[in-house]
Amino acid sequence: MAGEAGAVHRRSLRPYLVALGLLWVAPAVLVLALHLLLPDHNASGQCTGLGFGCTPPPSDMVILLGYLAALPLLVLGLVACLVIAVVQARRGGGEQPDGHAPTQRSGAGSESS
Repeated sequence: MAGEAGAVHRRSLRPYLVALGLLWVAPAVLVLALHLLLPDHNASGQCTGLGFGCTPPPSDMVILLGYLAALPLLVLGLVACLVIAVVQARRGGGEQPDGHAPTQRSGAGSESS
């Protein structure tokens, strides 16, 4: 195709935005929303806090669980970005700038008898 001969192959940002949106933005929004919507006291009248039979209120427990999930989600997001970059490089790496696939060179292993 003549129109694609001078086209620059750009890598799409959409996979990165989707992956990081699901792994970083959605959990952060969920933790914030739950912290604001859940009660800041225990419904059973039990004491609030940590230790000695007390439990944190639901709004604080969401924050605690968010802290515990932050590091694994950070690592998972970075790994997802790395995988996306490798896949995009492999898909785009074999194409020539004119849009055609590279031709096979005849080497030592392709001699015919």
